[in-house]
Amino acid sequence: WNRRETMKAGLFLLGLCALGCAVQSEGKAHLLIQKAMLTNRPFAGKDLPIRYRIFNVGNAAAHDVTLEDEWSPEEFQPVSGLQTGTWSHIAPGANMSHIVVLRPYSYGYKSSAAAKVTYKHAASDSEVQTSFSNDLGLVPVLSSKDDDKLAAPHMTEWLIFISMALALAALPIILFRPPQSAKSKKA
Repeated sequence: WNRRETMKAGLFLLGLCALGCAVQSEGKAHLLIQKAMLTNRPFAGKDLPIRYRIFNVGNAAAHDVTLEDEWSPEEFQPVSGLQTGTWSHIAPGANMSHIVVLRPYSYGYKSSAAAKVTYKHAASDSEVQTSFSNDLGLVPVLSSKDDDKLAAPHMTEWLIFISMALALAALPIILFRPPQSAKSKKA
């Protein structure tokens, strides 16, 4: 986790707590949705897992919960999981996770919109509530060449480092000469 992601997660949790306190007195379900990539560096042709977390911060169950998210079929190939999910209910104070794995076809900046969640306050209720997740913005997908560079063993750099370290360790030994005694000078 880098500093920016940690700050985003902290602000999300703070907002979650504040909203939970505000919704506490209503007696209805209220869903918050978090959408996150589970990898730091997405690469073209490699799996990109996306996690959706749905939190019920209300004090009543949410019924007929449906998650919908759209990823461009021209930019992403679905590998596993579904881009939609349904749950009959989510209890108050509970949360659900849903993971979908996509594979970007090419490198570049790929757009990601917010996921949509619909639910009802009661199973017999006709009014449908809608919530949206955060969007990931433009997802920077790196090329497979960048993946090779980042995963390479960097042999040249390691050889330079080892030779410099050995030179630094050997330098004091070479420069240090014990004083010669008078007997060894005469001989």
